[in-house]
Amino acid sequence: MNLLTRSSINYIIFSVISFVIGGIIFFHVIQTVFYRQIDETLKTEKRLIEEQIDFSDSLPDFRQVFSHMIEVTVFNSPKKKFEFIKDTMLYDKSRDKLLPVRQLICENTSIQDQGYIISISKPLEETTQMITTIIGALILLFIFLTGLLIFVNYFISKSIWVPFNKTLENLRNFDISRDAALALRETGINEFRQLNKTLDRMTKKMRRDYVNLKEFNENASHEIQTPLAIIKSKLELLIQGEGLNEEQMGMINSVYEAATRMSRLNQGLLLISKIDNNQFHHTELVDLQKIMEKTLDHFEEIINLKKIRIIHHFNAPACFQMNPALSEILVSNLISNSIRHNIEEGEIRIMMDSDGFEIANTGYPLTIPPDDLFRRFRKSDRTTDSVGLGLAIVKKIVLLYQFDIRYEVKDNFHRIKVDIHSAKKQDIAGTDVSS
Repeated sequence: MNLLTRSSINYIIFSVISFVIGGIIFFHVIQTVFYRQIDETLKTEKRLIEEQIDFSDSLPDFRQVFSHMIEVTVFNSPKKKFEFIKDTMLYDKSRDKLLPVRQLICENTSIQDQGYIISISKPLEETTQMITTIIGALILLFIFLTGLLIFVNYFISKSIWVPFNKTLENLRNFDISRDAALALRETGINEFRQLNKTLDRMTKKMRRDYVNLKEFNENASHEIQTPLAIIKSKLELLIQGEGLNEEQMGMINSVYEAATRMSRLNQGLLLISKIDNNQFHHTELVDLQKIMEKTLDHFEEIINLKKIRIIHHFNAPACFQMNPALSEILVSNLISNSIRHNIEEGEIRIMMDSDGFEIANTGYPLTIPPDDLFRRFRKSDRTTDSVGLGLAIVKKIVLLYQFDIRYEVKDNFHRIKVDIHSAKKQDIAGTDVSS
């Protein structure tokens, strides 16, 4: 729900609550006003009747004069003075039904020491109808004014929030890897102007930090890779040389393997950094089946060496718009992982369709929690030659393209399934690939 809709709903809710409370108060106020007028009328009629009793020997028919239900009873003995007004129901013979009335009952003694009781009842039908008419008109007026105010408020608010929506759109299109500043729209609203200034400063700082970090990673990788290459080349010359005993040869091999491992570690961390910084902009439609077949050919020698049996079912090619280099790294790391963690004379099963692929391999039981498989530098205790970055890189690529990856052990097979179907209809621009 967007902000404009939420504010409109809140405005409607507040208006309805205010109207209900105001309507109740208005109803009681108007009812009080009408009742006071009725009570004054009843008291005026009562005084006229009392004057007739005090100064006349006979009483006229007041019902013809006031059009009310009036009853006057005169006694020879005095009565105690009291008076009250109440709402009640009386039977109307002419209409043959009960009517709501406002009734005044007065008991007093005349100047001739004669007691009397006066009962005056005014029907409330007309008053009720009048109040109902007023309330109905008020409701219609409220509905009209509320609708008009909501309509006006919606379009005014919509025009006010235009600069904010433009800023939001620019933020969506902002790419830290491209040297382009935010094209923020000028606005006369102070809050939006301050927001734009803050965002402009923040994105410029982010861009500077990104460039510095990118240059540092590239320079550090280059500076590390160069001496490592020299070390490896010198060690190769020593290994090919003569006059080395077995102990010296073993020491040189250990140093060479450590240098090779450091070189692979440096390349893996640099690759993760590039993926995090979204430096792989070029994309094209890649066929993962062809990449899978080519990768299996590359690993054919080690597969034969470990006597691993390959079973694959390519039901349909899995095609997706992605960077070709990352697609090869994704498949290569998963195949390499299934070979490295396999057993002698083991088996690898590969299944693929248009929604993705699954690689299952025999292997030893896990010595780490399954959730740690895709974390950096987490590897099985049995694997000594791995740098622990293969599946971490796979996870980064999967997050970049919004694939779904799952690991499970089923039927004594370690299964990793990559589902590309969930990302086929999504725009991958600006995807969060942070770990």
